[in-house]
Amino acid sequence: MPFADDLLEQSKHLATRERKKPRQASLRRAVSTAYYALFHLLIDEATRNWKRTGQRAQLARLFEHGQMKAASDKRRAECERFLNANPPTAPGATLVCMSHLHIVAHTFCRAQQRRHIADYDNAAPWTRTKALGMIDEVDAAFHSWRAIREDPAAQSCRLALLGTPKG
Repeated sequence: MPFADDLLEQSKHLATRERKKPRQASLRRAVSTAYYALFHLLIDEATRNWKRTGQRAQLARLFEHGQMKAASDKRRAECERFLNANPPTAPGATLVCMSHLHIVAHTFCRAQQRRHIADYDNAAPWTRTKALGMIDEVDAAFHSWRAIREDPAAQSCRLALLGTPKG
């Protein structure tokens, strides 16, 4: 099982670990781990295109949270514009791909924001329902990504996660 899948499974375990009264530490780690599951899924998918397998781990270290969020924000907005201009009356391959990309980009941004709250805002309490809801969103993003991973638009998205080209 790939690392990202292990992280997603771990997040579910943490969120359901205590049967009756979940600890904030468990819920916060569950939220944070779910974000990292999606983070690592996207990095793994992007580095998978690199021909030299021995260099993939080194390439993966070039990805940055802020740049990935900026790329996801941009992709989310592009998908929204496209989806608003093309109502789903006659779904085609492009429409389906853009819908899935929107789910992935939107979820990445939300998960990163929630991870930040879970890791740094001790005044914000977490409930099991709230944590599991976020984990479910990440799980849906996993499914969306895997449905379109070979589409040219998804391939373009992978490259954009590294950041904006200079010049």
